Amino acid sequence: MATKTTGSSCFFYLSLFSSPLTIDQLIDVVDLLERCAFPQTRWYELGLKLGLHKNTLDVIKGDSDATYECLTECLSKWLRRADNVDSKGGATFDSLSDALKSMNENAAADKLDQEKRKAKAIDIFNTHHPLLSQSLSDPVSVAIMLQREGVITGQVLASVVSVSPSVPNQCEVLLAAIIVAIQSKYSLLQTFASVLCKFTGNVKLGTVIQRDYDQSFNDDKKLIKVVIPDDDMSTDTLSTGATTPSPIPPNTFSCSDSHS
Repeated sequence: MATKTTGSSCFFYLSLFSSPLTIDQLIDVVDLLERCAFPQTRWYELGLKLGLHKNTLDVIKGDSDATYECLTECLSKWLRRADNVDSKGGATFDSLSDALKSMNENAAADKLDQEKRKAKAIDIFNTHHPLLSQSLSDPVSVAIMLQREGVITGQVLASVVSVSPSVPNQCEVLLAAIIVAIQSKYSLLQTFASVLCKFTGNVKLGTVIQRDYDQSFNDDKKLIKVVIPDDDMSTDTLSTGATTPSPIPPNTFSCSDSHS
């Protein structure tokens, strides 16, 4: 039987992006830079950008010729907030991202941002997992649509169907597969919410997940409610940054048109 694949490890992963970093997270930061394909040979310049003194970096360089060891010790000094680290924003994800961008390591910075978004999406899913486990209705039909949308594979769909008629077990298998999908592509959380809103019994679940997704990823798209001057006084959602209002503006979402 599939089990929930998230837990305390995901909390600590999220803390890389939402809290000041500490020396206890050294290996996590090293691994994060490795996943983002940061060239380790540029550790010295990274240290300077993060606020470490040249003398500090020279000592590190003199103690070891191994690039990996130099990078690790450089990050260790940064996490301990040595030299002028605090003047550069402290030991935080944002200061690390800014340092990469200032070095024109834009590809690594972009991957770092993707890691942050993935962590946020996982956190949103974890927040709603208990309610999803208890209240998700018609998991087989939901799984069929998710498979059509490319969120889950045909093999997962077959697994969900095979545990019928136990709805709790179907939910468990389906939700375990969805978290795996989100870990590979964070935007699939939004697809999941959209699919939920197509089923009357799951509209509320889809709405709250979409709301949290928008708050986390669409903060720059401020929305307002505008009254349309017609007979039924219906309302429409428009982007404050739009120059030409449209009936269905991009990057907005409503479950009001969902169907079962």
